[in-house]
Amino acid sequence: MNEKDYIGMRGEVVFAFLIGKPCNKRFWFIADFLGGKAETKDFTVRLIDPSSLDATFFVQVKATKRGYSGKGANQKLKVTVKKKDIAKLKLVSGPTYVAGIDIEAEVGFLYAITRQTPDKTLSSIPCSHPINCSLIPALWKEIAAYWKRRNMLAKKSLFS
Repeated sequence: MNEKDYIGMRGEVVFAFLIGKPCNKRFWFIADFLGGKAETKDFTVRLIDPSSLDATFFVQVKATKRGYSGKGANQKLKVTVKKKDIAKLKLVSGPTYVAGIDIEAEVGFLYAITRQTPDKTLSSIPCSHPINCSLIPALWKEIAAYWKRRNMLAKKSLFS
């Protein structure tokens, strides 16, 4: 393995720790590492005690020790998210995010991949959504609401 592999593995560990930590006296998420078998997706993250049993989201972890650009509200973590990875994440049937992880400071930032996400390579992601106890309950509510709105039960089947 090379240094890039070690940085990536460290980022995955840091992400699992950050998203799995208790906030407001409870646990919110269980992060399931998918390993090298899942293209583009590093984790499936399950909600703890949601009203919809399928309440999950997917995360690609991008780890770095390259630091930051900008300052204040314009600060960004220097991680690269390739155009092809963004395109693949947009095809996932559920909410998807990129987690930018600073392995030296052991902090992370979440960036949602949505229809509005530009179809281009990103050289950094904003630091405006740190993975902490302010973000975790809000993320849980967003994902729970997403799955509650969706009715995935088939209306009919050839085998009914």
